[in-house]
Amino acid sequence: MNNIKKKNHINTMILCAGRGKRMRYRTNYIAKPLIKIQKQPILNTNINYLSSIGIKNCVINSSYKYKSIQKFIRKHSYRYPLPKIYTSFEKERLETGGGVKKALPLFNKNNILIINGDSLLLRKANICPVKKLFDNFNSSYMSVLLLIAPINKSIGYYGKGDFIIGSKSITARIERKKNNTNNENFVFTGWQVIKKEMFDNVKKDNFSLNLIYDQAQTKKSLYAITLDGYFLHVSTPKSIIQIERFLNISKKYLNEKNYIL
Repeated sequence: MNNIKKKNHINTMILCAGRGKRMRYRTNYIAKPLIKIQKQPILNTNINYLSSIGIKNCVINSSYKYKSIQKFIRKHSYRYPLPKIYTSFEKERLETGGGVKKALPLFNKNNILIINGDSLLLRKANICPVKKLFDNFNSSYMSVLLLIAPINKSIGYYGKGDFIIGSKSITARIERKKNNTNNENFVFTGWQVIKKEMFDNVKKDNFSLNLIYDQAQTKKSLYAITLDGYFLHVSTPKSIIQIERFLNISKKYLNEKNYIL
């Protein structure tokens, strides 16, 4: 483990400890974030994006097929010095919330960017979703700010949405209403900023981030901001086919509109 120094300003984490059961054979030998989209591992694409916007430090957790994650980190860190990667190993997977809680000692900033390791953003080159999250996060009344996408811009997603927004403003208070038939439902992309203190009163070690969202909703401090682009939901082998087909068929349009991964 690398020595942590306050000057490093560590506030970013990619969640890579999931089992990826719905991927079936594709995760027999590798962790889900190492599945390739457009010939690049998802994790590689996301780390490169973080590096391109100046993030110098990142925490990555691992559990299932952790050796494949460790091997990837070694190779990537050898080739690219930034972002500097710190690891958090879970002998037994702690779910998304438990994984963040275990890694809390590594963070020395109050607001943490947390990214699902299997989530990709197809974004406009002149708009940075991470910058948009941090610029619009107001800690005076927000505990959580989620990046959400309309269902019709969520490729590989088969559900009916995760949230309903409360207004048309840039940042809006939202409610968790899964499987609602409302056509205005939005999908959570897996990218978010969460106040570190939200984990202070959680006694469990193994829990989902849904617990944090529920607490924030009760406090009326759960907010969201909409993605300017497409959310690529890598969830099943079928979703990979759908995403690759979308990217290939729409290539000319996406290039003209200046979309990038």
